[in-house]
Amino acid sequence: MSSDKNLELTWQYVDHWAAERPDAEAVVFGGRRMSWAEFKRDMDNTAKALLELGVQRGDRIGLVAMACPEFLTTFMAANKVGASWLGMSPKFTAAELQYMVDDCRPKVLITQRRHDDTDLAETLSEMNLEGSSVAQILVIGEPFEGAENFETFTGQARPHLDDPLAQRAQSGQPGDVTLLMYTSGSTGKPKGVEQTHRSMIRNIEVEVEQFRVDCNSRTLLHFPINHVAADVEIGFAAIHAGATTVMMDRFDPLATLKTVEEEKITLFGQVPAMFLLEMGLPEFGTTDFSSVQTFVWSGAAAPRQMLDVLDGIARQTGARLLTGYGSTEVCGFVTYSAPEDGLDVLEKTAGKCAAPFEIRIADDDGNDAPPGETGEVCIRGDLLMEGYLNKPELTAAVIDAEGWYHSSDLGYLDAQGNLVLCGRRSEMYKSGGENVFPREIEEVIETHPSVMFAAVIGVPDPIFQEVGKAYVMAKPGATVPEEELKALCKDHLANFKVPKSFEIRPVLPFLPNGKVNKMALKQELAEKG
Repeated sequence: MSSDKNLELTWQYVDHWAAERPDAEAVVFGGRRMSWAEFKRDMDNTAKALLELGVQRGDRIGLVAMACPEFLTTFMAANKVGASWLGMSPKFTAAELQYMVDDCRPKVLITQRRHDDTDLAETLSEMNLEGSSVAQILVIGEPFEGAENFETFTGQARPHLDDPLAQRAQSGQPGDVTLLMYTSGSTGKPKGVEQTHRSMIRNIEVEVEQFRVDCNSRTLLHFPINHVAADVEIGFAAIHAGATTVMMDRFDPLATLKTVEEEKITLFGQVPAMFLLEMGLPEFGTTDFSSVQTFVWSGAAAPRQMLDVLDGIARQTGARLLTGYGSTEVCGFVTYSAPEDGLDVLEKTAGKCAAPFEIRIADDDGNDAPPGETGEVCIRGDLLMEGYLNKPELTAAVIDAEGWYHSSDLGYLDAQGNLVLCGRRSEMYKSGGENVFPREIEEVIETHPSVMFAAVIGVPDPIFQEVGKAYVMAKPGATVPEEELKALCKDHLANFKVPKSFEIRPVLPFLPNGKVNKMALKQELAEKG
């Protein structure tokens, strides 16, 4: 059974599955198991609570939490009353949360009381919320002064608001903004990316077919809820398809393996760093992966050793290996590898653009780059963001008059039409007048059997303008001689691409999307002078 493709609003899928499969599992979290009927009940009760708090169409609702059932019920409830929803990590500092609250001005702020050893009441007390847009704070857990308990406040039926909720829900339009996600802010302050019912649904209509997700699927969600992977690629995909979402409120390699086996996960999606950490555990070899139908990774290129291990599992179980390319601005994936793609294609490309979306490669003048030549990846289609919140000038800078989103990612299309990524425009550097794309060098370094990840950045040089500096993360317990890395690069790269220095580390800084945080590495260099 598949979901009704005529549904145009995100929350309508909850209603659909509550009617079609009321007793089927919708969400699993620890000892909690929520059916689709219970999901709809909690969504509607929360939606009526938001109406009682005066939430209007176009308002925003913020949630400070890790993955939990309230993540999806508040998200869909906000959408049902015509509001957009924003997830914020409890790991953020008070200053980071303050910036987002000041920028998006949420009407209601919902927060977990605790995460790990952090009392979020203390974090919020450091913020200036007096006189802010926040009319009410609701706490999942023990409330603090000035706040109310989320479960108590939203648990009321409020039958007098049944008709007002129905009227508000009927006023929804496909172009209404549903979701706000702040980018990592690798350059300047984070930008709030606005997505709509239309962009979320159009993206996921394609994804659920590519990922093989249906109402019998069981997906694992263990990403932060401020990330497109949690919000759209896994969270809303499961709602769209009527699948079961199994949630974890943190990434723990061993606990993840146990969850995959015990909950019989069918869609297992992670960034490569997660897979590699799990593969380093002795328990990985005894984990039962027979339920997994699709292994998915994105966010960074997969090292060959990871692919070899997953391929070995897939040959035994019949699972599919899948990767692709996308971003927050395009609401998730836009390219997908094909079932018949071999390991070389999976290692070196991000697959082909999925219909009905479009990709083109633009040269420095904005024209189509010749076939096989590197340029900027541009994307067009209904999956595209509405824009950056409060930043029309930045929106206009990345979406041109013909509707193409200019991603700042560099790449080219190979002879088969697969997208090959070469890094970010901001990462490219010139050495002796030659353009150098760091990803090409990183791929060579990562072929060394003792290397897990590599990150190359351009650093100033008095003769060549810039030269490469390679940061290398070794496998646990392994040693990586710099001389071997330099010889490996010389064997496979032109001399101007060979890094002039290598720094071997046990761990590199990572962004939440699984990519190495090169801005942090550059900041280190700047501070050293």
